Amino acid sequence: MICLLPIEIEKIKKAIRSGELSPDKLVDMTSAERRKFLAEYVGQEKAKEVNLLFEKKLLLKNQEKAMSDWARDTIGLSKEKKEATLEKIRATYADKKRRLEDPKENELFLNEIVSDIYSRKFKTEISLEEAQTITELSQDLKRAREKLGNLADWKTEQFELTGTKKEALDAGAKEVVLNNYTGGLKAEANKALFLSPFKQSELKKGDILANNAKVSANFVLDNSRSLRASFDNSFFGRQGIKVLYTHPVLWTKSFVKSWGDIAKTIRYGNKKGDEILDATKAEIYSRENYMKGRYERGRRLDIGTGEEEFPTSAPSKIPVLGRGFKASEVAYESGAMRLRADVADKVFSLAEKTGVDLSNKEEVGSINNLVNSMTGRGSLGKAEGFGKVLNKAFFSAKFFKSNLDTLTGFATEKTAFTRKQAAQNLLKIGASSFIILMTASALGADVEWDRRSANFGKIKIGNKRFDVTGGMGGLIILMTRLAYGIAGKDAIKSSVTGLTSKINEGYGTASGMDMIWGFTENKFSPAFSVMKELINQRTFAGDKPTLLNQAKNLTIPIVIEGAYDAAEQEGIADALMVAIADGIGISTNVYSFTDNWNNKKGKELLQFKEKVGQEKFDKANEKYNDLVNEKILELQKSKRWENMDNEEKKKDLLKKKNEIKDKIFRQHLFKYRSN
Repeated sequence: MICLLPIEIEKIKKAIRSGELSPDKLVDMTSAERRKFLAEYVGQEKAKEVNLLFEKKLLLKNQEKAMSDWARDTIGLSKEKKEATLEKIRATYADKKRRLEDPKENELFLNEIVSDIYSRKFKTEISLEEAQTITELSQDLKRAREKLGNLADWKTEQFELTGTKKEALDAGAKEVVLNNYTGGLKAEANKALFLSPFKQSELKKGDILANNAKVSANFVLDNSRSLRASFDNSFFGRQGIKVLYTHPVLWTKSFVKSWGDIAKTIRYGNKKGDEILDATKAEIYSRENYMKGRYERGRRLDIGTGEEEFPTSAPSKIPVLGRGFKASEVAYESGAMRLRADVADKVFSLAEKTGVDLSNKEEVGSINNLVNSMTGRGSLGKAEGFGKVLNKAFFSAKFFKSNLDTLTGFATEKTAFTRKQAAQNLLKIGASSFIILMTASALGADVEWDRRSANFGKIKIGNKRFDVTGGMGGLIILMTRLAYGIAGKDAIKSSVTGLTSKINEGYGTASGMDMIWGFTENKFSPAFSVMKELINQRTFAGDKPTLLNQAKNLTIPIVIEGAYDAAEQEGIADALMVAIADGIGISTNVYSFTDNWNNKKGKELLQFKEKVGQEKFDKANEKYNDLVNEKILELQKSKRWENMDNEEKKKDLLKKKNEIKDKIFRQHLFKYRSN
């Protein structure tokens, strides 16, 4: 039974009774004509379903029964009301039967049915010629797979690979060709959909404005995220860092391979990049675990589904710079797919040795879920269908979820085997991070072990912080702060001064919800971050939003922005260090004590600004921040400061800040009076 609305059912009933809609008319039409005709009654989408059901019924031997069944299944006619319709069917059956028995007409009719079936399967309109191409490519793939083993066992645990590696790669390549062709048809349809709002002749003025706004918004949302994530090889130090700590040999092999992918794409162009991606998919499709269906059983291993950091490849069309963007995309996507499959193969091998039933969907699906999480692709559960929407608002929703899954998987994974693997992985990640931090500390870097500080899990050199946890440290910090807050203890430790404070301690201090919101908004996509700053009328650095700084937030790659900030605050050598770290995915932040006087309304500051003018006021503010930073570093190294309690430190620092401010005021006012 097709799900039609009561008003649609009534339209069809009325049309059948009046003879306006009759089987003889439908039989004489082509598939396209039938769909167009039926769309007048049930709409374009449901017309495909009704037509497909009609054509399937025509293939049955008992054609008269088929026609009456079609009427019943479509509109739910009772036995009595069906008789009138059946009479009309009998009256035209002889002519219809002749048409079906004509070889040429029947062949065309069958092709039209195939075209409709493909249209339904691939969710886009498929022409007869395109359907024929899909059929031919499918047959090529089938013949290639027949050389590999018994196709009756394909995608089951009973499948045994009997073909050679070369034959397996050939079958994988043919599958990629078929997928690329059908994917290309969808892309063309999406392109037409993208351009349709601009065809003003087809729409009312209000629709044009609404659709153009929607298209423009999606363009900015997708392209800004792709641009910000480009010009680096960051997958391995961010999404893939968990594999470095748990399967270092697999990680190293894939990491080295990624640099070759980058070099080839930059040297030979975007076409070579696409070939690398195709070759990676073909190689994965040639693996026995794929042929046994393990990558898709229960929960799909994310292979060839596209990575959320690169929702569009449009920036690769930019002259010259496009190659750099494409190289980043290729390194990221091919590296993620390759590493995902490598880790999955290793875990499946271990599961077999320990007696896990790999024909069980829950067992295999849980392994795939574990591997996806270890490589930056957490499951969004019931929100999975809203993944694209979430990624409009957030930079990487699945990456965030993968970190959460990694920290909690020992308790939340669905099977005993994967819970054990998740626990072992967490221990390896924790131990590896500890060793790296201890080594850095021994070499003279600052390392923070207090989980209440934003510096936790990071190596601090000067004002630069290098995150070695792949983003998991942020979750630990948030959970620790909330736990301390609930217990009524000092929950926040300043990453600049080292001073601690309670949640909601007084005016201007953060509440628990403030911390949760702050954590959330730091995950915003570039476009949503710009929207937030425009609404607040304040940037992350505390400045006023301008066209220039907001354009930078939408277009400048993270690796370039980080290096620029480091050069401004630290120097060229530090900028190079930050660029290298960010370039391989080790998230780097450069910041120090900052107090923006322009955001304060104190009488003393306002009078000072009025006397010296905006330019000198800003220079005085910059000098103040530099001197306070120097003083903080000096205090933290002193034994006296170390022996003070938190309240004494607060008072001492406030005293030093006031002394510095007064000194700067006197200097600038003296120069002002002299001038």
